[in-house]
Formats: sequence, C-alpha cells, structure tokens
Amino acid sequence: MMPSRKSLRSILVIVLAFLGMALAPMPSSAAGDPMPPLPQVQGITAAEQYNILHLYYNGPTVRLTFDDCATPARLTGMLAWLTAYNIQATFFFTGQCMLAHPGYESQLVNAGQLLGNHSYDHRDYSRMTSAQINDEVRRSGSVVPTTTPKLCRPPYGAGAFSLNVYDALAAAGCRPAFWTVDTRDWDGSSAATIIQRVQYGDATTPRVYPGGVILMHGTGLHTLEALPGVRSALIYRGYATFHIR
Repeated sequence: MMPSRKSLRSILVIVLAFLGMALAPMPSSAAGDPMPPLPQVQGITAAEQYNILHLYYNGPTVRLTFDDCATPARLTGMLAWLTAYNIQATFFFTGQCMLAHPGYESQLVNAGQLLGNHSYDHRDYSRMTSAQINDEVRRSGSVVPTTTPKLCRPPYGAGAFSLNVYDALAAAGCRPAFWTVDTRDWDGSSAATIIQRVQYGDATTPRVYPGGVILMHGTGLHTLEALPGVRSALIYRGYATFHIR
C-alpha cells in the first residue's frame, strides 16, 4: 500500500529536521565557559609581580583574605563580623571544602563576599604539571572565582611568581594571587599574636601597608577572635579595609 501524501509530507519534515540538526554547527566547548584561558607571558614583570601580591588592585585600602575552609559556626561568625562593618573579603576555599559544605557558596555570595579558587585538595602547584594544575582549578567542586580578574591562590603560595605556574593558571582561566602579610594563624597563634603580626610585622612577615593583602585562614583557632583587633590595627595605621560596594 502506497503511503498517503500527508504521510509523505510528515516523513519529509522529520528528515529535513534531522538533516538540519546534523548539519548545524556544534556548540563550542568554550561557549559559556566561566573561566576561558587568559594570555600567557614570556616573563613576569615587576608590575605583574605587584599585581600578584596585591590581588590585581592598586588602591589604598587593605584587603582581607581567608583560605582553606571553616566550620559552619566560624564562617557564620566571620560573615556576621564582616557584614557589621561593611567589609568585603575574598575567600579562597578549596574544592573539597565547598563539596563538604554545599551551602557555603550561596552563603558567601549573599553576604556580598568575593570568591577565589584555592585548588581542589591543596596540592603544591610548584611540583605539578600544567595539566595537573588545570585539573585542580577546574575539578568539580572547585571554586569559580567571582573576582576580576578571576583569582587562583596556589596552595602554600607555592609557585605564585614562577612562569610555569603563572602560565598554567592562565591556561585554566585565572591569575595567581598572593599576599603581603602572613598572619600564620593556621598554627594556633593567639589573637594577640595575629594582631601584632598585622600591625607591626615580625621576622617572617612585614607589617600591613596601604593596598596590602592580609592572609588569614578560616581554620585558624583564634582568627575570628582576632578580627576586631585587626580592624583596630588598620584604623590605628590610618588604613581602611575594602568595603562592599
């Protein structure tokens, strides 16, 4: 039995639709990529070293940053303090941390804070290949930065000023981020010691200065306790922390 004209027309429509799908250009794998590759460099200039130290910011205000992770109670306390003083910090939490606490991203964003990438599982970039670094930055759970440019802080700061790590991070779509003041709060230092390192420095780290970046950790036992004193130290020095806009 011959198919009817109506049936033939239906078959033709289906065939044409199929051909249209087959011939249409496939979407680029880079389309919608939140972290497209960035230009690589032949050498890291003094100006770029300054950018890495200062989170690509050249104003007078001091930037507060928190690495690694935090318990829910500590994070809630930190965000309450930052909100009370209208301070915007940058949180460099690991992918493992964010997977363990799936509500952290929205909690931080809703509080007006910035997010940076700090790898998936805190491995030393100076001992890794470009492909391995790319995997650490882009692995499921790892943070897609909300900073401009997108900032990736190498674990331990390792390789932040090396050309190999710089170009590997550029291929992953971000720029390296370092700091100017290391509070070393991760080692259980008291709040008084953390504050003193910010205000006066010590044998290991210089004191804070305009435009500087303070490194702290959400895992620090006394970091939350130290925050009021850190703010007082900045006020004493005549500096202001970076405010939410």
